Amino acid sequence: LVVNRAAGGLRSELSRGRFSGGAYRQTLHNFQNVQYYGDFFIGGQKISGIFDTGSFELLVRSTRCSHCVHPTAPYDRTLSSTYVKNGTVAEHVYGSGPCRSMQGYENVTVGDMVSPNQSFWEILDHQIQALDTAKFAAIVGIGPNFAYGNTEKTLLMSLGISEFSICLKKGNGAPGYLTWGPTDEPQYKDWYYAKARALGEHHWATRMHNVSFMSMSSAHLEHVPCMGTGCGVIIDSGTSLIAAPGLALMQLSKQIEPIMEDCSNIHQLPTLRFNIDGTELTLPPQAYVMRVTGAVLEADSIWDILFFKPRIRRIDMCMPAFMQLDMMSQFGPVWIMGMPFFRYYHTTFDRAEKAMYFAKAGPDCFPHPFHPNGTDSELLAMDSHMDEGPMDMDPRAMIPPSLSSLIDTSAKIVQL
Repeated sequence: LVVNRAAGGLRSELSRGRFSGGAYRQTLHNFQNVQYYGDFFIGGQKISGIFDTGSFELLVRSTRCSHCVHPTAPYDRTLSSTYVKNGTVAEHVYGSGPCRSMQGYENVTVGDMVSPNQSFWEILDHQIQALDTAKFAAIVGIGPNFAYGNTEKTLLMSLGISEFSICLKKGNGAPGYLTWGPTDEPQYKDWYYAKARALGEHHWATRMHNVSFMSMSSAHLEHVPCMGTGCGVIIDSGTSLIAAPGLALMQLSKQIEPIMEDCSNIHQLPTLRFNIDGTELTLPPQAYVMRVTGAVLEADSIWDILFFKPRIRRIDMCMPAFMQLDMMSQFGPVWIMGMPFFRYYHTTFDRAEKAMYFAKAGPDCFPHPFHPNGTDSELLAMDSHMDEGPMDMDPRAMIPPSLSSLIDTSAKIVQL
């Protein structure tokens, strides 16, 4: 009765865009299933941005970058009466390249929440390929506030948001949702959500073990990534696919039969299993297989970000949705659970508790109780009306992994 009553109340509140605790549910628009962006205002100007749990800064494409491609309107400080100059110039490093920007202060509004004099960065120059064609003009960092060396208030700090949640609906072109504020009472989360400690200094990161397409009782241990001391995993809403070490992806490829280019064997493919901070989670093949779309045959750089490169490039071809990321952290080799993860798990990030909570993503991204012994068929059953095929994705619009600018990526062992 408690579960049903809570779920019913949740639906009625969500229909008004607010949870009972006052949380604001923001729609994230979907572009090619690899970019999810929401609208906010900076200096009174409406800007679309991706909300990135893998970074901290508020970075905006602006008129200061005269040679930038502006597929959407950039921020223009000359149109604002609330802009305050700082003048500090810094380089931010994202997965696809560096970005040089200038710091300033401006009024930022999300829904009815306002952060006056918010620190932000105007892009002066960049090598972020996705920005040249993106539907968004800003990267809004919503990483944890317990980052070592973080001297400026992040947007989360300024708005007084200690807890937020992200979920992406299944289905091609379906939107996602970012909820600013709590979705459930703490006791309810403790009972019905899976919990993982946020152990990273700069990222929403924790430990992960035993990544496999096989049950651990039948697996050859030498072919199982993250055995023994384990790996580090970042739960990152700003990465289009799942990123993993090249060696781990080679190990996984030995456990699975080839994916047919027409996806005809997707229902025979196994479940991907992994243990995040003591809890086993699963993803069905519909999460880790994608159908490549768009005229991408001629662009080598686009295919470079994918680990499983086909011998012959074709449009409308199915392949594993993995990117290669070779990096060692204090927890072991680094993995990133990107957008595919958020289609199956409604994920709550709690800055105060330094924890992440996972619930099953139900229809319209309502959180449903998590059961450790649940199966991928249960995850799919929640959206039984959806076509159980792969997601269509255009690699030209993909967002590769990015790490906080506070991380020394030149170090042999990075501190997540």
